Amino acid sequence: MSMSEKVDAFLEKTFGARESAVFRDLSLNFKKLLEDSSLDVNERLMNTAAIGRSLHWKELEDFAAGELKELGVGDAEIAECFEAAAIMGMLNTYYKFKGFLSAEVLADTAYQRAGLRMNSLSKPLNGKQNFEMMALAVSVVNGCPTCVSSHEKALTDLGVTRDKIHDLARLASVTKGLSCLNS
Repeated sequence: MSMSEKVDAFLEKTFGARESAVFRDLSLNFKKLLEDSSLDVNERLMNTAAIGRSLHWKELEDFAAGELKELGVGDAEIAECFEAAAIMGMLNTYYKFKGFLSAEVLADTAYQRAGLRMNSLSKPLNGKQNFEMMALAVSVVNGCPTCVSSHEKALTDLGVTRDKIHDLARLASVTKGLSCLNS
């Protein structure tokens, strides 16, 4: 079965015969990003898994994990996609908190260090570039300007093209939109 057929089957199973104009737009955008984007198939699916976890969308997680398994990605690497959403959930929340504070408050020494354990970020199983991609996509979903900016810069520094970065942002955005219809 082609990726196009698999995405169609996922959408049909999840949304049934939904026909609204909004659903059509979102589903067509989702299909395009999963079938034909500047991201390679592993990047698309790893990010879909991380985004699915950040949105608490179990069916999407299962879809992405199943496709990754078919491609030969191991269980530990798939678990790391889900864990990327968890660590970024913590960091996105913390850095959004800091974004609400005034410069005067942030100047206090109490706020100079995050003081949060982040050792897991140093040697990701899926590689630094894949982790940074998932970190960016989840940060887009979670709406953290500081983290989006930081991970965009890290990806650019790693040589990732702006086309790929833009496709990650689109994938995160479209998937979040679709998740609002999944009730």
